[in-house]
Amino acid sequence: MWSYFKGRGPPDVVNRVTEKHKRLQKLDHYLPRRNDQFLKIWLKKYPWLIYDEILNLMFCGLCRKHGVKSKGTQVSFFYGTDNFRTEFLNAHHLSEAHAKASLMEATSSSPVNHTATELMVTTMSKVTLGRVENLFRSCHAIAKTGRPLKDFIWMCKLDDMKGVDIGPVFRTNKSARTFTYFIAEVERRNLREKLERSKFFSVLSDGITDSSTKEAELVYVQFARAGKVHCQVVGVQTVEKKDPLAVRNAIEKTLERNLQLKLSNQDWAKKLVGFGSDSAPGSEGENSGVALLLREIQPCALTVYCFAHHLELSYEAVFQSIPLYNDVRNLLHGIYHFYHSSPLLRSSLMTAFKSLHLRPVMPSQVGGRRWLQELQAALQNFLKGYPAIVQQLHLADEDRSDTTHQKAKELLEFLLQADIVKFVHFLVDVINVLSIFSRVNQNRNSSIADVFATLESTVEMLRIYQTRPGPKELWVDSVTHFHGNRLGGKGDISDVRSTVLTHLIKKLQGCFRDASQDVVKATMIGSFKLWPTKINQEFGEKEVSILIAHYEPVLEAANVEIDEMDTEWSMLKLEIYARFQNIRKLTWDFVNSVYLHKYPNILTLVDLVLTLPASSAEAERGFSQMKLAMSQMHAKIKAESMTDLLIIQLNSPDINNFDPRKAIHLWNTRTPSSTGDMRPNSACSSNSESHYESD
Repeated sequence: MWSYFKGRGPPDVVNRVTEKHKRLQKLDHYLPRRNDQFLKIWLKKYPWLIYDEILNLMFCGLCRKHGVKSKGTQVSFFYGTDNFRTEFLNAHHLSEAHAKASLMEATSSSPVNHTATELMVTTMSKVTLGRVENLFRSCHAIAKTGRPLKDFIWMCKLDDMKGVDIGPVFRTNKSARTFTYFIAEVERRNLREKLERSKFFSVLSDGITDSSTKEAELVYVQFARAGKVHCQVVGVQTVEKKDPLAVRNAIEKTLERNLQLKLSNQDWAKKLVGFGSDSAPGSEGENSGVALLLREIQPCALTVYCFAHHLELSYEAVFQSIPLYNDVRNLLHGIYHFYHSSPLLRSSLMTAFKSLHLRPVMPSQVGGRRWLQELQAALQNFLKGYPAIVQQLHLADEDRSDTTHQKAKELLEFLLQADIVKFVHFLVDVINVLSIFSRVNQNRNSSIADVFATLESTVEMLRIYQTRPGPKELWVDSVTHFHGNRLGGKGDISDVRSTVLTHLIKKLQGCFRDASQDVVKATMIGSFKLWPTKINQEFGEKEVSILIAHYEPVLEAANVEIDEMDTEWSMLKLEIYARFQNIRKLTWDFVNSVYLHKYPNILTLVDLVLTLPASSAEAERGFSQMKLAMSQMHAKIKAESMTDLLIIQLNSPDINNFDPRKAIHLWNTRTPSSTGDMRPNSACSSNSESHYESD
């Protein structure tokens, strides 16, 4: 026996030595001695090789030890081969099957005493592990930065040119998809573990349309533990038809597929405290239906419709129904393109600014995805540059030889209309108010109490504007001239103002239409920004009682001592005011680190409040990342693949802190008997042992 594996040949084969071999032994027609020299070379070069003298067969010790079988038409070193050609040995050494077995050897526990050959095998296996770590890091970086997975091929070539050892196998698009799946799977398992340790969680759902115009739901979970809030993406699920039952089924399917979390299970239903959804135009009935269906699972769940992007779309829908708004929007659009497309006109406008001693402000574009911010900037720039724009357009109108004469005349007519000027100032007042609410809503540190307090202020401000002009509109309320230019027309916009403000107030009030107003107001105890600067003995007592009454079944299921919460609230409040001077700079994770051992019950209630959905920052990020991935892929992406990419982009550590070993271990142990399909229901890996394999 040439190998250190002496006596380790396959017993089922050795014990069934055929009569033919016995006759060969008697006739001394045993293994030809001319192969002895080559066998010694091979066994030295490939420590994993087993040679059985009796059967005259060669085996791969690693593949047999770890049960990894080759696929395809390659020579099988798992069952043994009598084909001793060098190219077959090299092909197996470079195959994915052998690489998988080497990884298992490198990551498995080994005996304390090693022979020299066993140490060599382990060393070679660790080399393979290092190569796979490099490949996993490349896949993580590609997904984390939103690049298409097909970049994996040229990144492997680039690593070769840079001298990075990545080996000759697992270099295909299929391997990239497999690695991406297992990286995402590690994050899914981490998220499930966090949810199991948390006492409460909320579900957030954002309706989107993918590149093939199919409706889909983007699902998140939000939870708080020891005062620290987490909001993480769960996955994407296509929706066959946009009705409440289909949306709820999509949400449940996403949670079950990615987290093995069944909302209908009592253990999980007892933890559900909130549901956040988009509030797109025309979706009120649909989302109300989803909320009702989820409340069948948990009656205490609080529903919030407060996603900033969809609120902005609803604002736009209100304005677009107003003819005067469309005139203003077309005017802004026309002015932008009038100067943007002509360097000569831009230069002339700059000259007008200098002659008027004004700081140059060029017209800006409207109509992008960030509609509210872009419209606000365009209106502000328009008012700042109004005198210079009018002056330059007068010059262009007087120059009859200029081809832009007619366009300048049309723009000038709109600019000198009183109703246009007044409506622009009215729009600036209204959009300044809406922008503050949108900014708070998009802040990931905003609590539901912060959002609700800002919402109440926003609605109240709009109601004030119903009775009197805002600060900007007041400047031009009864003027006949603006910056020295006489305005034409009646300038009466009272009916338009009333219509716009009424519809906006209705849209804003719909954010909490399915939630108890008392419960939402009571969440103010969870925001230090809303605490009084000086101690008030009665502060929060009523709010704590309201929250306990509403969430009593959920708190009891979390083993909270409800009878002690009132006392703990009063004592915690006293200690915080006595110890800290600037209350509004405190954070709940810091307070938990100091007081959790003393006041665990009231701090658990605070965790429940922080778990309620409020900010749409994470949902906005997911929406943007999904759109970016679709635009770069230039192809239809399945929901499962998009889920993997989003989980890596939004939930996984950054490139510098990513450790691939957990994902490699999971990939290495999921299917130990095959190098084939390692992702459920999808072709994700290669079948070929050749390192020249391509998709």
